[in-house]
Amino acid sequence: MVLDPLNPFQKSSLFNLTIMNASNYSGQLSLKAVLKSRGGKILMIQESIQELTANASKSIRGEAVQYTTNYMDNTFAGVYQSANQLPPYNYVLCIELIAIGDQSTRAEECIEYHAADFLNITTVYPPVDGEINEERPLFVWMNVDPSPAFKYNFRLVKLEEGQNPNAAMRRNNPLISMDYISGSQLQFPSDAPPLLQNEQYAWQLEILFSDEKVTQSEPSVFTFKETEEYIEIPRDLSYVDINDVESGISLYAVGEFKFKVTTDKATTLEVQLFENKKKEKKQIQLDENQFKAGIGENKFELDLREQVYLKHLKEYPITLKNIDTGKSYQFVIKYVNPDYIK
Repeated sequence: MVLDPLNPFQKSSLFNLTIMNASNYSGQLSLKAVLKSRGGKILMIQESIQELTANASKSIRGEAVQYTTNYMDNTFAGVYQSANQLPPYNYVLCIELIAIGDQSTRAEECIEYHAADFLNITTVYPPVDGEINEERPLFVWMNVDPSPAFKYNFRLVKLEEGQNPNAAMRRNNPLISMDYISGSQLQFPSDAPPLLQNEQYAWQLEILFSDEKVTQSEPSVFTFKETEEYIEIPRDLSYVDINDVESGISLYAVGEFKFKVTTDKATTLEVQLFENKKKEKKQIQLDENQFKAGIGENKFELDLREQVYLKHLKEYPITLKNIDTGKSYQFVIKYVNPDYIK
């Protein structure tokens, strides 16, 4: 006898095959369908008794077949029974036939197939081929047939100029790589490098069931473009009294930083400006960063707009040091581009 099994995409039965009997045997056949993962784990077994006459063929299709079912994996059974169809997975199906009363008449066939073709996962945000202005966005996706048994692997890469997204996902080092995510969203991690202005990025999801990858989404591409914010703040800020500044305080600088200091002797003040790079501070070189202070009150203006390029509404640490006494003041300025003030 010859078995010709087909992929069992029907709702509940593993039996979707044709039996071709070229022998003189007539009688009952014992059919056993064993469904396994490609790793060899047995998931479920279905058994059925069928009648067949000599030199005949018979098609056995789906739900009309009388059978018994035994589940061997609880996670698989839960998803299968709730959806009334096979979960997305990589399967091996083996059908065994034995003629009852004639052990010499038997046949067996195994097929491999992928039951994730109808799994519909959609990236929601950032939008496909869209632009965003958050440096650390919330990634959101939607699975049309969600299940707590599904987990997700997440990858984010930066695209090089003209690079194909699929090639980028294979070759580029990921900026974010997180596995076994539950649910349908991921907040941009605080320890990952922030997105860069005018750069393109691609992200992709892999779906896992029972710790095995079953399918993946198409790479979703977006561009990060920081929105210049218009804010209401006076252009002519008063001079900050450095003697009263608390360590770590944040102050505004509109194009320039205006400060004053009172000393009882002539001295020199040196300004050091920094930017935060990942987990460390990097000093920004200034051409004019020293100021001569005389006895009494001194007012100074640190020109930032002409000396360096600073990002609008970004924070930059500053250290102001008295070269003679060694006393230093540390605080943070929030730079305001004068062109973006209402």
